[in-house]
Amino acid sequence: MSVIDDAPRARRYEASFAGSVAILAWPEPEVEATACARTGQPRLLLVAHDAEPPADWDGLTDWVRLPVDDRDLCARIAALQRLASRVPEPVLDEFDVLWRGDEWTALAPIEARLVEVLLARCGSVVSRRELGAAAWPDGVPGGRAVDARLRRLRDRVEPLGIQIHNVRRRGLMLEVCDLGG
Repeated sequence: MSVIDDAPRARRYEASFAGSVAILAWPEPEVEATACARTGQPRLLLVAHDAEPPADWDGLTDWVRLPVDDRDLCARIAALQRLASRVPEPVLDEFDVLWRGDEWTALAPIEARLVEVLLARCGSVVSRRELGAAAWPDGVPGGRAVDARLRRLRDRVEPLGIQIHNVRRRGLMLEVCDLGG
């Protein structure tokens, strides 16, 4: 049984997996890990034996404490590759940019608030009243204001494989499709 006891040696495994999983020593490369997260690249954090593991992480991040058995390392990398091969979920960042993998579209603040509500309830019907209250906390400017914004919003999110459907007399529903369709 072989044991990997340092990050440089573990990074050699990264080359054998075609660089699809970033292998990072933790806690030093926090900025690098954040950049990988933004682009949807999976990452395996190698936590030093005396360091605290990350407090939180997303679905494309995993961590192991050094030293680690090389079979365990390979298994973690393979699991991250399987997760990464799935269609990426849309993510709205703090700058009102909607990301899906490495594709993105910039949204107006009102559009971002609409998308935020729809993403939180993805696959469920959201009433126009609820959407209006989220987009305009001080009151909706007009009866058709939500619909007017939705026309433009649909055009912006469609290239990301996101569709917003009308559910007659009920509201709207966001659907995340395969990219390109």
